[in-house]
Amino acid sequence: MASRSALSTGPRYPRVKVHVVGASGFYPTVAMVQEAMRRAGIPVHELSNFCAEAADAQEDNLLQTCLRWVDVDVR
Repeated sequence: MASRSALSTGPRYPRVKVHVVGASGFYPTVAMVQEAMRRAGIPVHELSNFCAEAADAQEDNLLQTCLRWVDVDVR
């Protein structure tokens, strides 16, 4: 499977909106994204896939990982 670029193709789940305020940290950010995905009815296996990908990312790449999955608004 070809790699996805969040900037060129958009997120996997564009209807899932997450508002991140400031530097929330790794665990709060992952929890916010998972909760938004859960509310949108995204299957549990996809929540697990997101969490695994986020855990593999370095702290400074977490935002890019989130952008590949959902629509993130950073304030």
